[in-house]
Amino acid sequence: MLLLRMEGNGSNLYSTCKVSDRRTCLAEPPIGDVGMIQEADMEKIVERGCEPNVVTYNAIIDALHKDNLVAEAVNLLSQMRDKGISPDVITYTCLIHGLFNLGKYNQALALFNEMAGQSISPDVYTFGVLIDAHFKEGMVSKMNEARKVFNLMLSNNIADVVSYNILINGYSKSKMIDEAIELFDEMPRKDLAPNSVTYNTLRKGLWESGRPQIALEFFKNMCSHGQQPNRITLSILLSGLCKQGDLEEALTLSEAMERSRLSENGLQPNVYTYSTTIKGFCKEGFLEEAFKVFRGMEEGGCLPNGCCYNVIIQGLLKHGDVTKASQLIDEMVDKGFFADATTTELVIRIALNDDLILKKLLNRFEGSKSVNMK
Repeated sequence: MLLLRMEGNGSNLYSTCKVSDRRTCLAEPPIGDVGMIQEADMEKIVERGCEPNVVTYNAIIDALHKDNLVAEAVNLLSQMRDKGISPDVITYTCLIHGLFNLGKYNQALALFNEMAGQSISPDVYTFGVLIDAHFKEGMVSKMNEARKVFNLMLSNNIADVVSYNILINGYSKSKMIDEAIELFDEMPRKDLAPNSVTYNTLRKGLWESGRPQIALEFFKNMCSHGQQPNRITLSILLSGLCKQGDLEEALTLSEAMERSRLSENGLQPNVYTYSTTIKGFCKEGFLEEAFKVFRGMEEGGCLPNGCCYNVIIQGLLKHGDVTKASQLIDEMVDKGFFADATTTELVIRIALNDDLILKKLLNRFEGSKSVNMK
């Protein structure tokens, strides 16, 4: 049973809702089974002089769907109707979202159609759930359905930047990059300005689709339209440049980030940015450059973590620099980090010919078993 408590008129009343502009209360889940709602729960609410309304039901339905207890949430919809309480767009959106998350697409679409039949207009969140769910299925037919939903949003004048970003992300992940670009070009005509999420999503899709030059053009376009690049933007660029083998450009960008951190609006590279650059250099065999970037982390105010150590050690091992890798293993373990599965596999493989490094690794880890990898 879900215990629901509201303070009202000096006594404890049982109800639930989210904070809004009306009288509200708090949903307080029990420690045990969250969301086991029964008819008795609502009877308790009534007994204590607090009639449940659509807000009450919506809060419980929202909690249930987030706990994947969608069947119970759908049962509450029937209970609402029996009590003459009309569900609203929030009720339906929570249920549709929950059903999609469980893969119950037909039931979710049936509820969407039911909502339309009740003359309840879907809002931008409802459409966002529908579009995202269609793309998660990953089939071209479903993507076409997602576009139909989006066109319906356009006809109702409720499409916003977030809606475009969801669709652009879906097309990008599905390698339908031309459709993503078409949507991007459409935004200004709808008086919508692409934001950093729009640019980053599309740029990542362009890199992954093998269109690096267009990705760089979008970066320039972003800057010329007043969108300041953030760490995510530059990490995507670094990753793309490394994957394309354009390491000189990647190093230039990395150094530019390093210099910019000293300015008022500079970008401080983070561990992901550094590990991306190091991995790219190691992959292409530029070990000196990779090691230089790795050692430059502390000077840049970013301490290397376990991931960074594993990336540089793996690069050194793959290219046969066992001595330097061994030194870094010592250093890594001294700082409380562990080797990941890939590093361990490489060490064991090398140990077939030289068991010194394996013994060192095992001995060093023996005294550090209580340290969690960071």
